[in-house]
Amino acid sequence: MLNKALKLVRLFHHRSQTQLSEGMGLSKSYISEIESGRKKVSMDVLDKYASYFNMPTSSLLFFAERTGTGTISTADDTRVFVAEKVVKMLDWVVTIADIDDHTEQRGDV
Repeated sequence: MLNKALKLVRLFHHRSQTQLSEGMGLSKSYISEIESGRKKVSMDVLDKYASYFNMPTSSLLFFAERTGTGTISTADDTRVFVAEKVVKMLDWVVTIADIDDHTEQRGDV
């Protein structure tokens, strides 16, 4: 879920993977692997995302699926449930913004 949230944050801010990689000092292929879930995200990378988008790192940590304790508590279940809903809402917002951008470009507004 964290990988999808990072991608949606990037899209929400209308940044390409190339722009993000240049701004964060990471390779475009690494950004792609993070967003696709092929690479795990380190705290250092989360800090770079947070700094680049001027947001608290804790806001991004919200999307980490489990705390790593090995046990799943009701609080973890609730947090994951809410995080999934937030990701879906962010996906919807990005989609709507993209539709609005295309409408404005065609002059339909």
